[in-house]
Amino acid sequence: MTEGFGPSFHRLIADLATDPGALVSEDADVCRVNGARCADAALLNRLAKAARAATEGGYGTLEVHGAVMDAFDPASTPFEDVEGEILQVILRKASAPGWRYFVTCGGFASSLSDELASAPLAIWVCEPFEPFSALTMSVSPWGGERTPPEPQVLPERPRKLVRDLTYGRTPPLVGPWLLASGPAVGSDVFDAWAAVAVEKLAYVLPYEVRFVDDEVRVVVKGPRTTPVAVVPMTRDWPSRILEPLTEAATWVYAAPREAEARFLFLNNHLSLDWRDGLHWPDGLLHLLRGSLASAREAYAFHLQDQSKDALKTLGDLRKSLQDEVARAQAATRDLLSSLWRDFAVAGVVLALKSPTASQITSAEVLRWVTLATAVLLVVSLVMTVVTNARFNKLADDARGEWRKKLYAFVSETEWIRLVESPIRRGRIVYRCALPIVGVLYLAAAAYLVAVVEPGWAVTVKDALSGFLSRSP
Repeated sequence: MTEGFGPSFHRLIADLATDPGALVSEDADVCRVNGARCADAALLNRLAKAARAATEGGYGTLEVHGAVMDAFDPASTPFEDVEGEILQVILRKASAPGWRYFVTCGGFASSLSDELASAPLAIWVCEPFEPFSALTMSVSPWGGERTPPEPQVLPERPRKLVRDLTYGRTPPLVGPWLLASGPAVGSDVFDAWAAVAVEKLAYVLPYEVRFVDDEVRVVVKGPRTTPVAVVPMTRDWPSRILEPLTEAATWVYAAPREAEARFLFLNNHLSLDWRDGLHWPDGLLHLLRGSLASAREAYAFHLQDQSKDALKTLGDLRKSLQDEVARAQAATRDLLSSLWRDFAVAGVVLALKSPTASQITSAEVLRWVTLATAVLLVVSLVMTVVTNARFNKLADDARGEWRKKLYAFVSETEWIRLVESPIRRGRIVYRCALPIVGVLYLAAAAYLVAVVEPGWAVTVKDALSGFLSRSP
């Protein structure tokens, strides 16, 4: 892309605008010069180069119209044909998602709006100035960054908190008007943005904006709730109020969580501090810093009260966690105790197979008792494992619900450290014991079957030997 198109075209329209009667206008989509005259062939050649650079660089299309000739191509039209002709030069600007450019500072100033800044946006302006950025808008000279800033957490929407009954004073988004990185040196471009920003930010702080007798009034909610008259801003007001307005709006809106609480605390203290005779928004210059400091202190006490509740909730979590670990340990103990209990049953059956036992019990009965004992061992193992696995699954699901509804304030890292890791360590012993116990169970069951059916053991041994001999 041709980096020099913007500055060269800016100089071109500045030269065209020197003609008496010429008028330059610009919005987000079009830059236009009306009533200019082509003074010489060199100026016509510059128009041709600008048209070619705009097309090749992807900045849009440049059209040249004459009062008599209508649209013409400056690259192929002789100067004699347009000498003395009143021209209209129109640049139809290209744009990309998240990027716009402006040729003049005036066009930038007149185009700043909620609609333009409805998504994160990077803007180039063909003026020499220090770049600056808001939370979701960056403004830089020609050739600057084309990627818009995108904060990890988007600010809260002002219209969720402010009751704007005028349906236009409160901006839908506050991100484009919250200064994140200011310029080292002031400029006309920054002043143009600041004038719009303070006008937007002034209406994200009151509780309500409404009409009273066809005049706009704002209401700050608190012990002294009264409608406050709105007066136009003075010329130097943006430079004086931008910093405290930005500080207050950032404190309220930058983090969506608890934004409503901070908003109400600030309104409460503005209501207490407001004095009769003050108007909105110039009265903020005298009161906003003090009211914001008081609101921050009240909010800190509010967080302390919440911390007490959080500590109690964490105490309940700790008790539940201890119960979870105890259940995991109990599952291991139950598994081992089942092993010894079932092995005792198997021992009784084997005792019945002794020579003296045949005097009191028939061989056929002993055969079925032995097989039933083998089946009992397998069924006992399966039921113990399945029951414990099902219990662990239900406990994990319940813990997931706790995470969402009761402990959302705990970060993911802390949740893993405080909850998941201890439970995982508590279950390691059970998982280590399970294969050992399982092997013992299966070995005991297989031995009982082999005692009753000696041929079964030989058959299984031969099958395994044949399988192993065939394997590569």
